[in-house]
Amino acid sequence: MLGLIARSIIHRPVRNGALILAFAFIAASLFSGHYLLAGASDSVKSEIAKLGADLIVVPANYTADSEAVLLRGEPSTFFFDNSVVPRIRNVSGVDQVEPQIFIASLTASCCSLPVQLIAIDPTQDFTIAPWLEQKRDKPLGPDEIIVGSKIVAGGGTNLNFFGHSFIVAGKLDPTGTGLDTSIFLRTDDAYKMANDSQLNAIKPLVLPQGVASAVLVRVNDAAEATNISYRIVDEVPGTRVLTSSALVATVSDQLAGITRILDLSALVATLVSLPLIALISLMVANERRREIGVLRALGATRSMIFRLILGESVIIAAIGGILGIGASWIILVLFQSYISVMTRIPLSIPAVSSLVSISVLTFVITVAVGGLAALYPAVRSALMEPFEAIRSGEL
Repeated sequence: MLGLIARSIIHRPVRNGALILAFAFIAASLFSGHYLLAGASDSVKSEIAKLGADLIVVPANYTADSEAVLLRGEPSTFFFDNSVVPRIRNVSGVDQVEPQIFIASLTASCCSLPVQLIAIDPTQDFTIAPWLEQKRDKPLGPDEIIVGSKIVAGGGTNLNFFGHSFIVAGKLDPTGTGLDTSIFLRTDDAYKMANDSQLNAIKPLVLPQGVASAVLVRVNDAAEATNISYRIVDEVPGTRVLTSSALVATVSDQLAGITRILDLSALVATLVSLPLIALISLMVANERRREIGVLRALGATRSMIFRLILGESVIIAAIGGILGIGASWIILVLFQSYISVMTRIPLSIPAVSSLVSISVLTFVITVAVGGLAALYPAVRSALMEPFEAIRSGEL
């Protein structure tokens, strides 16, 4: 049976090649949309996990800016009073807190565009260490900075921000998020930089005392993170708590348009291809009427003829599905950084389990389309009478 199917496919290379391309397009459209969703979701979850923070508390009126900093590294400056820090620390279930200050820089020698400066207290930091390329055995020192993976500056390089000179003391591993274009410095140095900017910077930096932009929170029981986030909002008015699920939802909303376009493309391709594939399968069955008649005369059952015609279409669809999934995966991996920049969404290669489930689902749908399109021609062919089929070359 497989030999007959293989010879039939090889015997009509142009027609079957066109069908394979049609199935490949359907598979690529379906796979690409869900790959992007899974990649963005995994990237955000990875960022939150490696930050070591279960929750991120931000000013309620700067939620969008906070998400832009964390997800895309878009420079932004905003504050709330750091009196919220001890209040957050005292919320039941909170284990550790780390306040950070976000400062949008002017252009610097490392970068053609402004970057996000993030001031931290090294003695309270539990978020940066997991991302360092080379682990440090001492806290960040005076005028030392740690740069994201996309910042063009190696260890020992001098960078100047707001008229204040810093030395690169470390670099982060790639995260696929806004951390890649961020620079971390000590809070004390941030205030020194603000003071120096009054004389040395083109545009002085105004940095009020006693402020924070975000408070990263580690909880005692991760399973209780959602309930603790509700308690923080209740007990500390004027705040909003970002969780990994909330950030994933934001990314999903941003990707929804692209995903809908790709899914719509796959749907349109399916609707257009289904009758076309059915017609081609019917034409092939007509052309093979004498062959089918001979097979029936030699003892082939109606069931065998049905499986022969249906199997040919299913195998063509399977080849197209594999090619479509493989080609789209290669393109998405090669152009991942470009896609991330253009969509302004963090992307990483999805987990193996996600890739497998997306690939299997795409493959099953593609093969199902091929089988559905060939169903009627397969039934028509199976119902042919052998001698009538041999005598007549057309239906």
